[in-house]
Amino acid sequence: MRRITLTILVLMSLSACRRAPIEALLPEAIGVPPSLQADSASASYRVVRLDTAQQRRLQVQVAPVRYERATYTVSIPGEVYPAPGLMAQVSTPIDGRVARLYVPEGEAVQRGQVLLELESLAFAELVSAFLQAQAEEAYLARQVARLRQLVTEQLTPQSTLDQTEADYLRAQARRQAAEVRLRALGVTPEVAQALGQQERPLLPLRAPIDGYVDQHQVELGQAVSANQTLMTIVDPSRVHIRGFLAPDDALGLQPGDSVRLVLQVPDSLTLGARVHTINPALDPENRAVVVNILADTRQGWPRPGQNVRLWIRLRTPRPVYVVPLAALTYDGQQAIVFVQQAPDTYEVRPVTVWRTDAAQALLLEGVREGERVVVHPVFSLKALMRYSEFAEE
Repeated sequence: MRRITLTILVLMSLSACRRAPIEALLPEAIGVPPSLQADSASASYRVVRLDTAQQRRLQVQVAPVRYERATYTVSIPGEVYPAPGLMAQVSTPIDGRVARLYVPEGEAVQRGQVLLELESLAFAELVSAFLQAQAEEAYLARQVARLRQLVTEQLTPQSTLDQTEADYLRAQARRQAAEVRLRALGVTPEVAQALGQQERPLLPLRAPIDGYVDQHQVELGQAVSANQTLMTIVDPSRVHIRGFLAPDDALGLQPGDSVRLVLQVPDSLTLGARVHTINPALDPENRAVVVNILADTRQGWPRPGQNVRLWIRLRTPRPVYVVPLAALTYDGQQAIVFVQQAPDTYEVRPVTVWRTDAAQALLLEGVREGERVVVHPVFSLKALMRYSEFAEE
């Protein structure tokens, strides 16, 4: 009576799974047929045998076990940053006040374009000092040329020429120093000459790179101090992605390995990239290896500040057993595969799984190279195995 009850329960469970019609494969008799009993000669593994009708209906498919250094894919999180050299902060090199503001946030700018102008007393004094030093240098240059002619004609003593030449060298040094201070502010001598003609010279601040104004931190008329950040510019055409990889996986990673980024919504968008560098130490926050990836963007994706998923192709540090993922199933907590022993005989083999990806399972032990494992229909064989166990009880 207990055996009949167990058989009915198994049939009801199989019907609820909505898989292949296993009911037709199970024997009608109450007892356990010899075709489903475990191989008495095998002390380690269970065996499922199929009769002729079961073989014809199931159409079992198998695949060989490979033993090799396999490539596999892992999915890891990543954080997006502007690529090196494609983000710039625009800061004021001197105290002043925002006199003119030309670009709002989000506007495209080109390198060298004037973003804003500052009114600054210190800048006006630098322009004035440069123009005075330049005028003095020009005057003394003419004096030196005139005195050299007079000394040649013995109309002026050599000492007067020597003194004037010394004054000229000092004036030249002052002009060069004033020019260096202006160039440090991004102002050339030609621009300083033009600014000298204005009633109040304004210091122009220019875009250091092509890109878009990202953050606007000043308003018209606002007083600013030296080295204060006024805005940032980002070129989003290329990004730097920091991926976080488990230390064990990093053993098989090399610069140049391929990476994929996939955007699922709203449209499927895939970007290919490669590992650029690998940080030598673990990230202190999550104890992961930081993988640096440089990628061109497409349709504005991904954006700096965004979190993304990365798929990286890795290679195992040593050979492992490789089977299709479809071959792997579980008996409770134990991973198993069905190894073909004969056209009608399949051994239930426990295996140790190292890792899996979307297509394959990498095993450390439990199978041998060249053995053939079932890839379809694994669920049906598992159901028959379960039926055999219940029937034996």
